Amino acid sequence: MLAVSRSFALTVVIGVCVIVGCSSRSSDLPPLGKVSGTITMDGTPVAGAEVTFVPGTGSPSVGMTDDEGQYTLAYLQDVLGAEIGKHTVQISKYGEPGSLNDTENQLPAKYSQGSTLRADVKEGRNSFDFELKSGS
Repeated sequence: MLAVSRSFALTVVIGVCVIVGCSSRSSDLPPLGKVSGTITMDGTPVAGAEVTFVPGTGSPSVGMTDDEGQYTLAYLQDVLGAEIGKHTVQISKYGEPGSLNDTENQLPAKYSQGSTLRADVKEGRNSFDFELKSGS
């Protein structure tokens, strides 16, 4: 009987630690809004582009576009979203690793470093589509 009580007590303690550990991690996060959208260039979806939302202060959020140019941002590897507030949006696309153009951004520079693209992330769900134009 004593062994069963200890086993039960240990299970309860481990359960409480897991719950407290999970809730403290989420409480350490800043307020986040869910962010998704589509990236196109001259009307065509841009696949394989990296989309980065950079807040004025805090940590950036990143997403990759799929074959339809759609992205969803992640704040951490397993936490979706971006910090609430104003962001500079940087979009870049590089060639396949090992290819001749794997270190060269295939999108105009005005959309990556020094980007003028902006987004204001609100609480809840946000959708930001960006229509890029080829050329400089």
